[in-house]
Amino acid sequence: MMKNHRKKWIAVDLDGTLCKEICFTAEEVSKATPVKKIVDKVNEWHLHNSIIILTARRNELLSATAKWLDKHNIQFDAISNHKLAADIYVDDKMVHPRDIKSENKGPFDVVFIKCQG
Repeated sequence: MMKNHRKKWIAVDLDGTLCKEICFTAEEVSKATPVKKIVDKVNEWHLHNSIIILTARRNELLSATAKWLDKHNIQFDAISNHKLAADIYVDDKMVHPRDIKSENKGPFDVVFIKCQG
């Protein structure tokens, strides 16, 4: 049987995931602290996959963000502040569907999310 050796697209969040801080200015971006174990894992994944850096940062911070990524030797193929299709998403605010329970309570559904941390 032939195996599928297609590269996976892995989307990695920036603020709170690749760096400890949440950044709103170019100065904050330049001073952000990388999370070493996540950086190391992203660089390892990049050897056999494609990495998309996903961020909610405004357009005017993307240049400073790319410089920060380069400064900290973080390997990536694309950066976007729009959600793109990917095979895997890595995000500090991620909720897995199995952790969501919904109960019908009249005109509204009540959603319970099991949070870790």
